[in-house]
Amino acid sequence: MATVVDVPCPHCEQNLKVPTTVFGKKVKCKHCELPFVVEDPGAKAAKPSKPAKPAAKSGAKPAAKPAAKAPKPAASPPPPPPPAAKSPFMDDDEDTRKVELIKEEDVPRCPHCAVELDPPDAKICLNCGFNNLTREKMETKKVDGATTEDWAMHLGPAIIAIIITVTLIGVNIWFCMNVREWLLGSVMDMEEKDAAGRPKFYIHPAAFMVTIGIISARLAYSCTKYAYRKLVVEKAPEERVRK
Repeated sequence: MATVVDVPCPHCEQNLKVPTTVFGKKVKCKHCELPFVVEDPGAKAAKPSKPAKPAAKSGAKPAAKPAAKAPKPAASPPPPPPPAAKSPFMDDDEDTRKVELIKEEDVPRCPHCAVELDPPDAKICLNCGFNNLTREKMETKKVDGATTEDWAMHLGPAIIAIIITVTLIGVNIWFCMNVREWLLGSVMDMEEKDAAGRPKFYIHPAAFMVTIGIISARLAYSCTKYAYRKLVVEKAPEERVRK
């Protein structure tokens, strides 16, 4: 059975346990993984030392210097680190640049659609309707701006209602000033005069004035209410949702 001895590696100087059967053969060090020839340590120790060479004579050429020992091969460089795992939110390099660009801008953006908020402290995003306070997305709709026709249809009836109200007031004043003359000679005329010398009627003219006044007041109230709603409460035409 072969004897096992300790042999130092000439490269990394680590001891290796090798059998005597490999003396004079080339093996690979398990530490630095570099090859070298295994020498018998006992034979190396028993080998006699060579006698010193006599001094060179004057004029003789000096002995050539022994060749420089070959440098030890450098250890293999460590393997490169594995590439960083790619984020699932970045599809390619372009997306990475976009993310970095947004981070560098440091502008307030909607957390739902990433559109810049205008103004920066806006409570609701005008693009998607996300409420930054309640963290809820509100319903949004696209509408068309009011046209000239829409304004005419919105303001026209209100202006007509105002004209009717003013006309009713004028009619009542005109009626009160002329109702007595209209009743003279009619079936309501009693053809008599009171103590003051004014003609007497079966139905007093004031009754007609009150009746016409109540009817006119009711119409004027409805027209005024309608005009107020159109001109004050609903200041603009109704929005039309874009399909």
